[in-house]
Amino acid sequence: MLPAGKTKIMEKESEVRGILRDFGIDNPGKISEGGGTASPKYTFTSSGKKYLLKQRRREFSPLPVVLFDHSVIKRLSRNGLPVAIPSYSAKTGCELFEYIENLEDFTRGNREEMSGAAEMLGRMHRILHDFVPDGSKNWQREFLPSGIKAELLKHIEEQPGLFHGKETVRLVMELLDGLIENYSVKNLTRSIVHGDYTSANVKFKGNLVGGIFDFDWTSLQNTLYDISRALAYFCFKRKNALDGKNIWSLVQPCEIDIENVRQFMKSYRREFIFTQADAEGLHFALKEFFIGARVRAMRKVPGAEKIKMLDEKLVEMAITVEKEKNSLAQACG
Repeated sequence: MLPAGKTKIMEKESEVRGILRDFGIDNPGKISEGGGTASPKYTFTSSGKKYLLKQRRREFSPLPVVLFDHSVIKRLSRNGLPVAIPSYSAKTGCELFEYIENLEDFTRGNREEMSGAAEMLGRMHRILHDFVPDGSKNWQREFLPSGIKAELLKHIEEQPGLFHGKETVRLVMELLDGLIENYSVKNLTRSIVHGDYTSANVKFKGNLVGGIFDFDWTSLQNTLYDISRALAYFCFKRKNALDGKNIWSLVQPCEIDIENVRQFMKSYRREFIFTQADAEGLHFALKEFFIGARVRAMRKVPGAEKIKMLDEKLVEMAITVEKEKNSLAQACG
């Protein structure tokens, strides 16, 4: 008898092979599980080429949303950006991408790669600034403070004993209330954004960006939505390297590096506008991202670990961003 784990793998492989037949692929090579912490992904070879099969999550699967995402990708491809255009099966809700080969992960501390990522982000925002995609995707930004507060309150309601009396919970609530009251995006620069522009989704060939992936969160937002994430993952310092398969690695504490921010924003501004209002709003966007990422990550860890997402380091990062708000704004100028 095969071990349970092996049996499960074989059952999944049979299911994947069935899905691939919808794409006209009958005899794929060895199927392996892909990375990430969200949508199921599988890699394989066929006719000498490598492919990625990705299952879209239910909220990303309505046809208007798929049309929106795919038309954004096609727009970027037509303008020379290194993106993979997917085929789509409405029957299975899966996308098939041909791999962009010979790419490398971001090298921590490599300022030339950092500048390349910044220029590419600015170019993407410029290309998509006035673009009207097919379909529709009228989404609020992912880490909207009122939504994050509602999600945190739901966790507390479901497991009150886990959160009761925790000082960090009270402090995080205060930070969220401050964002709800003070962070207005009304006067910020807008474009269609990538939505998850991090070192997990941007790969390099030499010091240049060779591939941009995972456009599930693309939507019309303020550009700080992308810039805050990019700064956190390309510019800020971490104790450990990032592991895209480990949620704790992805949300680990990081330290602001003003010089890296200055270089990143100088490169970004070569391609697209960044206003004084954007600069003054950056500290809000960073706090929103840090808190929102931790609260959303609570979905991916079991019971007792949820409270660990709201640790002292999270509060310290938010307080440091507030202290550095003037330096951050000046570094963008």
